[in-house]
Amino acid sequence: MNNPKISILVPVFNVEKYINRCLDSILVQTFTDFECILVDDGSPDKSGMICDEYALKDDRIKVIHKKKNEGLPQARKTGFENSSGDYIQFIDSDDYVKNNMLEKLYAYAIESNYDMICCDWYKQTKNNEIVYERMPEINNYFISNIKNIILDLGLKACVWNKFFKRNIIKNIIFPKKSFHEDKYIVTQAFYYAKNICYINSAFYYYVYNNESLVHNPMQRSKRYKEEKINFKNVLKFVKKVNGNDLNILEPELSNRKKQIDNRRIKFKEFKKKIKKRKYNEYKKNVKIKYILPIIQRLNPEIQNKISKIIFKGKN
Repeated sequence: MNNPKISILVPVFNVEKYINRCLDSILVQTFTDFECILVDDGSPDKSGMICDEYALKDDRIKVIHKKKNEGLPQARKTGFENSSGDYIQFIDSDDYVKNNMLEKLYAYAIESNYDMICCDWYKQTKNNEIVYERMPEINNYFISNIKNIILDLGLKACVWNKFFKRNIIKNIIFPKKSFHEDKYIVTQAFYYAKNICYINSAFYYYVYNNESLVHNPMQRSKRYKEEKINFKNVLKFVKKVNGNDLNILEPELSNRKKQIDNRRIKFKEFKKKIKKRKYNEYKKNVKIKYILPIIQRLNPEIQNKISKIIFKGKN
């Protein structure tokens, strides 16, 4: 397929439960001049195989299999490097979209030659409730957008509710760390995009997935560390293009730092709980493995007295 109008980039990792719904929503788009690049980021499940099956059905789908998992932003980078569309739409593989999304966004983009279009979205909660989420005010002023979008405490800096002209993404440096990577990407996009549009309509369904990296409790340590790294990347970029004075970002910058500090405190508390839990498990195993066999050799009356002292009814 040569020179499609739109390239849809879909990073894929461990989403065999969700990928069909995502791809089905893409293939029924009313706007048909697109390519869909699926980047299998070393998925150990059947996601890659499902992608190949869809590629056999529709020649607009191209699958790239990476031997090693490199994370979400690098998968997006790989997808972009293998794309050729005039415009770029990112879609996460556990989410899905309305069938008229590409038609509407492309029409707006070419009507006024927009570099970047932002729109509202739907959030599907863990209880399967659909909630309408709105973007705040968008304009063509870099610092204003950084304060209102990037430093916002919610999901407004994600890439998937934005439609980009190809030249904008061409300038982007994709981070290597996966958590809160969107903020760094969108920060750069806000700088390079000179003509930005906001549409008060929603086309994208963001789905709560408790198995994803964002919500998996076992990834809490990694999330906190990588959030700090990408937050520093954002501030470093702002300094580079706008000068070293960050007071211009107040009070939003302080609020954002406070949120990160609170996460650091919660993370330390979480680590203490884990250590205590592991220690308690260790004590329990020691008692069962070494002490209990000795007690069992004693007469029943003494067994009972010693067990109450050592185990205290907790094993």
